Amino acid sequence: MPTNLPPEYFEAERKFKEASNPIEKAAALEELLGTIPKHKGTDKLRAEYRKKLSKLKSLAQQSKKAGRYDSHYHIEKEGAARIVVVGAPNSGKSSLIASLTNAKPEVSNYPYTTWLPTPGMMEYHNIHLQLIDTPPLNKEHVEPELFELIKTADLILLMLDLQESPLEQFDDCINILIEHHIAFASKKEEYKEQRIKFIPFVLAINKVEAKGLEEEFDVLNDLLRDGWLLIPISIKENYNIDRLFDIIIREMELIRVYSKPPGEDADKSQPFILKRGSTVETFAAKVHKDFLVNLKSARIWGKYVFDGQQVGRNHVLNDGDVVELHL
Repeated sequence: MPTNLPPEYFEAERKFKEASNPIEKAAALEELLGTIPKHKGTDKLRAEYRKKLSKLKSLAQQSKKAGRYDSHYHIEKEGAARIVVVGAPNSGKSSLIASLTNAKPEVSNYPYTTWLPTPGMMEYHNIHLQLIDTPPLNKEHVEPELFELIKTADLILLMLDLQESPLEQFDDCINILIEHHIAFASKKEEYKEQRIKFIPFVLAINKVEAKGLEEEFDVLNDLLRDGWLLIPISIKENYNIDRLFDIIIREMELIRVYSKPPGEDADKSQPFILKRGSTVETFAAKVHKDFLVNLKSARIWGKYVFDGQQVGRNHVLNDGDVVELHL
């Protein structure tokens, strides 16, 4: 952040963070820009804010034409599962989304670049996942609608910056989520309040890219070992990203099951995505309601069976199983 910012800047920044829609945010950002001194040290900051102001004005104009303001926090679910990515400022949320999906969130070294949620789709081992970038969790102000969006997640990916007081980031983010009745699924015994929404969490500890930082991660892991699942990653160096998503798939308990028409090969490019513990009957319902009603038998190729073994409706499926349904 450039030096020599006047007190008026911080007051204007507070107003910008508290603005609730594009019209208010655009006006607040214009005021904020007016408080920034013009010198070489502020060129990048002013350029970032001017770019953001242009987008805000476009959104404000659209909402004026429509005569109403539609919430940007209402995002339709797509794919097999929804992962909402949350965290402190500059933890790498937007960089992760930009590197893995078709979305183009604004990425910069300045905090609070993300001010609206941004969805994107990624495919991982034939599973289509919806990732949503979100504004940073901040003790001073967060849009209430953000927490309603987070509650729709199948999994929350909490990102922390290992190089910027990760324990403090963790405490702040978890406390903010708990204040808004969101908690880690494995912590049900700790929270008896009925309003709590329990969701699976994975913690991605970003920026594990410099020599010696593995030891810092190990220390953090020891401090947070109480039921928290920590994965060290580096978006910059593409380190451990596959492992991260292997664990995410496992924590969401997703399996891939393939359909095989009688006398034909299975289409391995289009799996049906089910929850772990699903049965042949569950799979039949996914394929077509007629199979659910009229299913007589099924043959299966996969784990813990011999090829083509005939099974009943209640047979529990495993990841990678191929199923042939018979009416």
